[in-house]
Amino acid sequence: MEHIGEILARNRVGRSTDSTTVEVTCPCGKQFTSNVWIWRDGVRSSPYEKCHECRDLDEYNERKEEAEVELKRITEDQRDQWQEESNIPAKFWSKTFGDFSKALQPKALEATKNLQWKWDESLDVPPKSLVLLSPGVYGVGKTHLVCALANQIIGTEQKAYLRKDLFVHKCRCPVHFTSEAELLRRVRMTYNANAQETEGDVYQELSRFDLLIIDDVGKVRPRDLNFLQGVYFSIIDSRYNGQSPVVLTTNLGFAELEEHIGGACADRLREMAGNEGFVKMAGKSYRQAISK
Repeated sequence: MEHIGEILARNRVGRSTDSTTVEVTCPCGKQFTSNVWIWRDGVRSSPYEKCHECRDLDEYNERKEEAEVELKRITEDQRDQWQEESNIPAKFWSKTFGDFSKALQPKALEATKNLQWKWDESLDVPPKSLVLLSPGVYGVGKTHLVCALANQIIGTEQKAYLRKDLFVHKCRCPVHFTSEAELLRRVRMTYNANAQETEGDVYQELSRFDLLIIDDVGKVRPRDLNFLQGVYFSIIDSRYNGQSPVVLTTNLGFAELEEHIGGACADRLREMAGNEGFVKMAGKSYRQAISK
């Protein structure tokens, strides 16, 4: 931090200056020597009131206060950015576990709510995947649950932090939602002559999210099953090797799901989710129940 006397001395053009030193006691108790600038007209500058260490600390605290204001602003902006990047349908932006009827699907609610979707650093335990199945049954609340999970992550995860150098570091969005139909449509579009991204770009972009949610698996019945299974293998294999979890919802049973996504993908899912990670949902339509 430059002393005011040095600034004034530099700006008093055409006037020679002199200086002397004085002993000063800092409020912290430390004694130090400070310059006092003297001009020909007798004007004297004031000495520093604080020692070099205290002045550095004051400057650091001032910069930290400014950085904390910036951190708050960026954190608020990041929430909006994460909401967009998560791709959660607008209809489900406000869905929470609290507004889901536990009596209808208690096992699925607990499995989704308590999903260990990221590494437990204290126990060095890897994340777990989850598959919600409702064979032949529709409207039981699968999409509500997985969107509630995504909303919880967006609401609670750290969005930015201050580095030691007081630079505000933005955290990347940890979760992304897509439906099978949207996923396949996006991959197919990469084959267009004017495509904005390649198929590899799609897989790379999806791989950067800590948690990937694919909704309505099995809703699409493509003419080219090899294409569909190739898409799933590229995604599941990448997440399997990177130990990154995936959440699937489907109206298929496991045997049908295996036939749909391919045996190699299904085998990896078994290991990624474990037995407890395949949750079967049955009963009456959740949509009908909440509409009454």
